Amino acid sequence: MKRFLLLILFFSFSFGLYSESNVTEECNQEWICLIQKKDEDGIELSIRNYNSNAKITNSVLLNATLVNFKTDIMFPYFVVVKGPSPIFITKFLLEDKTKNAFHSFSFRVRPGDWDSIHDDSVSYLLPFGPEVHAKVVQGYNGSVTHFGNFAHSIDFGIPVGTPVHAARKGYVMATESRYSEGGFRKDLLSKANFIIIQHEDGTLGNYAHLMKNGVVVKIGETVEAGQLIGYSGNTGYTQGPHLHFEVHKPNRQLEVTTIPTVFKTQYSERDTLSEFYTYWHPRPGVDPPKTDILPEDIQICKLNAKREKIQCGENTFQLGENFLVSLEFIRPGNQRIEVDISIDGKGFEPMKLDWVAQKNLAFEGRYLSIANNPKFVGRWKVRVRINGEEKKTLFFDVKA
Repeated sequence: MKRFLLLILFFSFSFGLYSESNVTEECNQEWICLIQKKDEDGIELSIRNYNSNAKITNSVLLNATLVNFKTDIMFPYFVVVKGPSPIFITKFLLEDKTKNAFHSFSFRVRPGDWDSIHDDSVSYLLPFGPEVHAKVVQGYNGSVTHFGNFAHSIDFGIPVGTPVHAARKGYVMATESRYSEGGFRKDLLSKANFIIIQHEDGTLGNYAHLMKNGVVVKIGETVEAGQLIGYSGNTGYTQGPHLHFEVHKPNRQLEVTTIPTVFKTQYSERDTLSEFYTYWHPRPGVDPPKTDILPEDIQICKLNAKREKIQCGENTFQLGENFLVSLEFIRPGNQRIEVDISIDGKGFEPMKLDWVAQKNLAFEGRYLSIANNPKFVGRWKVRVRINGEEKKTLFFDVKA
């Protein structure tokens, strides 16, 4: 996640009378410009967006320190700046033209409109391509990072390099793609690559933890829903590769406030995503799945010596190697799993595994080792039943 908050200070000093009218403009690159028009009576202050695009919107909290000036507004002063045209803030009038005067301005800015009202009729697209099945590894009110102002955020567990697509039409407000490191360390909180897209209603979509150089859109570009915008990664404050997605707007304290959203999924046109469930784009003419697991998500995987999964879909093993019977459920539940393992042409009694899946997990598996014994050379057969229903039979060869 990227937390935008800029603190910019502009200082101006004035002594005695203003002898002539003049205009100065001081800008922070990419964000806001303060315009001061000075005359013998004082200073007129206006503010505009640095970016001249008509769709740009920033929320600004402005402060002023004044000596020998007066004004009719109270500070801090809140203003939403939309488009390129300057907004008049106030005129600071000199109280005593015979005395020295001093003023300074400071502001904080966050993209978006704190007065925006999210269009709840919008169904967002899943932020990846139609070929991807992605599990929500952390959902709303997640215990790791999705709490407080970030409670309505979603983490999709997808590999590094997975194409990321816009979930909703909008305007590219900001991007970052220079970072390469990721890890569960506080010093990496501000080092995630990201894309921020402003929507028509003034809210913002944040796509975070992208790979280095994984942004393919530019600031100022309008993107359509479903358009390729970048590639997922593992940068910033993260426990592993995933895509963080949220819709948010700023509040009056210039903090991010995330907004609950619904998505078009294989189940519904308006689906609220749940933690540990797997989602993909709906397909025309294809009914919602009536099963909790797909055949392709029952696999035999190769393990290394530390019993870490290194490759799935294997059909050849060596004596002494480890393997995993892997089951990735679309949605978690109390599933009874039965696995029978036998060797063709051998008179061994089949090995039987029988257990009940944990309700809060969508992944289940059992690790096994192939003994370094020639009698285990042959074609192995693995039959998988779930809740008494035969789901899949897998085969693999074991060689000496």
